[in-house]
Amino acid sequence: MKTASRMPMWRQLLTLAISGILAVASSLVMAHAEPDSAASPTSRFSLSGPLVVEVSDAVWRDQARARDIPVRVLSPRPASATPDTRYPVIIFSHGLGGSREGGALWGRHWTSHGYIVVHLQHPGSDESIWKGKKPGEGVSNMKRAMNLDNSRLRIGDVKFALDEMARLHAAGIAPFASADMMRVGMSGHSFGAQTTLAVAGQQLPYLEGSDAVGSRDARIAAAIAFSPNARAKTGLDAQFGGITLPFFSITGTRDGSLLDDNTRYEDRLVPYEKMPPGDKYLVSFLDGDHMVFGGQPLGGRRPETERDRDIQIGVKAATLAFWNATLKQDAGAKTWLQLELKSTLVAGDTFFYK
Repeated sequence: MKTASRMPMWRQLLTLAISGILAVASSLVMAHAEPDSAASPTSRFSLSGPLVVEVSDAVWRDQARARDIPVRVLSPRPASATPDTRYPVIIFSHGLGGSREGGALWGRHWTSHGYIVVHLQHPGSDESIWKGKKPGEGVSNMKRAMNLDNSRLRIGDVKFALDEMARLHAAGIAPFASADMMRVGMSGHSFGAQTTLAVAGQQLPYLEGSDAVGSRDARIAAAIAFSPNARAKTGLDAQFGGITLPFFSITGTRDGSLLDDNTRYEDRLVPYEKMPPGDKYLVSFLDGDHMVFGGQPLGGRRPETERDRDIQIGVKAATLAFWNATLKQDAGAKTWLQLELKSTLVAGDTFFYK
């Protein structure tokens, strides 16, 4: 496999920040379970859906916290709408230094198949911490922004977004008039994956005592975490043992350190390993790095490879099948996820469920 030419470290850090993520490729590789075949990663779940994707941007004002939350809402427009059509809702939380543009590849795919997707932007840990700053200043700001206060703010943003969507739904305001607020999914990448774990029920001692954190939000029915992490290395059984909702962890064998915090690829497997059985899934893609799971075109940040594109196809298929199985109660999707997904993977990929 060809590797990209090396850039100065400050430039690598800053350019990776543009997508809201930062990764240092890891050479650590776990022992992989061999897939049944080395088939193409394409499947019926990887194909774009039949619905037109409409995009609208807004800023939601959380009066209680005096906080403005930029959002990007993706909503489906069927060829022939019916008044009683209801769509499940998915919230997406970007990584450190990102924006409401994070997760765009995933959000558009899900929306084309009949989901309303709300991409949140988290002030204080979004692109404002690096944009327009000198290279060294931007990197320093990013390191400082990975803190407890921003963790609390992000979790509060999710809870506020759920409240706001319920309000818009009750008021009959499009597109949330067509939202099914009883079927809500949560997803995020990197820092957004940490946000996802927290609202899904992860328990961390240093988050106790805050109204915004520390317990699962019962309105969330299922969750997907891209590049999850066990940042606190103690009490792992207690941390993740309370996550009882359906949960999908997605990572890759080069999904290593973030901001030189010594995160290993193996740390990203721990949340799945410590969660109790019951609709828990883990897929790891060979050579998948931190960037590819951000859900944005890689553009000039580094050359995009054929492997990147295969991983993106695989992610689209696996995540759509998961949402269909959990939020739409599609038995066929669940069967495909548990029994057939493995056949679309290549040697070196791994998939587990329990």
